[in-house]
Amino acid sequence: MKNRNVQIVQHLHPGGIETLALNLLRYSSHQYDVGIIALEGTRADAYQQWPQLKEFGSQLYFLNKPAGLSLQTINQLRSLLKLLRVTHFHTHHLGPLLYGRLAQIGLGIQHIHTEHDAWHLEDNKQRWLTTLLLTQNVTVVTDAQKVAHQLQHHTGRVVDKVIINGIDTQYFSLAESCIARAKLNLPQSTLLLGCAGRLVHEKGLDTLLHALTLLPTHIEVVIAGQGEQESELKALAEQLSVSHRIHWLGHCHDMPTFYQALDLFCMPSRQEGLPLAILEAQSCGCKVIATDVGATAELLCPSVGTIIDKDNPQKLAKAIQRTINGTQHNKQVGRDFVQGLADIRTMVSEYELLMN
Repeated sequence: MKNRNVQIVQHLHPGGIETLALNLLRYSSHQYDVGIIALEGTRADAYQQWPQLKEFGSQLYFLNKPAGLSLQTINQLRSLLKLLRVTHFHTHHLGPLLYGRLAQIGLGIQHIHTEHDAWHLEDNKQRWLTTLLLTQNVTVVTDAQKVAHQLQHHTGRVVDKVIINGIDTQYFSLAESCIARAKLNLPQSTLLLGCAGRLVHEKGLDTLLHALTLLPTHIEVVIAGQGEQESELKALAEQLSVSHRIHWLGHCHDMPTFYQALDLFCMPSRQEGLPLAILEAQSCGCKVIATDVGATAELLCPSVGTIIDKDNPQKLAKAIQRTINGTQHNKQVGRDFVQGLADIRTMVSEYELLMN
């Protein structure tokens, strides 16, 4: 029987894990009949937040799980796994791990689980539940060596495979910044710092706004993303008198153009797993400054990347100024690093080997 694989995610909102799941679907080989099951949300809801999902059409399934533990959702998932005649399923993060384990009891389906970060294991309940669920019947993957070490430390579970999350380096490519800026209606003559991601506390955008007050006025910031802190961050920018130096793009549908328009990419996060944005930025030729959280350090090319402490606007501002005043860099260097470390086609091949 031909392998039939599905992935299970918590939801299909724009994010790193969700992008990874879509890339596994987009670049899978023809021998696998692949789809994605989202525990939460509806198709209409997901399409509204992320229009690009429409290209995957009937390969996406939505269970619209209510809040809390839902026995109905477990039964829905079990029925769907049987209906699709699934031979392998791949879960991402704790919620899908729990529902997948319960739904597949007695079905004999091979289970692959990827842990994308380990900070949630600091919580006693989540650590206990993860330890309970990651039995020897599950092939456990992490997306970074640091996550593998932390998972073993917290749960005692040895990781079966480390597979770095990949990006499409053919899509995230080099281009002239003046053309990219024109496409996004950004100024040509200023120095542009970029930041991308959900506008939430964990991403540390407030740190970047405070750092901006310490930098020369010809430096401006471009922010791509949406989230619950948008109004709060805009109010902070007004309070700090830097709102005229910030370009809010909202959800950006053309991320390569975003990165290509920048002089420098900043990631001031307080929490991360393995942030794809760092790989995307380097693949598009950006220098990068990022906080030392999650597995960030494993993703930075030594020639174009700088690691700093989180929650420190002064250190961030100094790193930005030092990077800007540094020598002109060869954009191909960071791109070559990412192509060797984390191309999407290599990643997909490694996952598919686990299903043989």
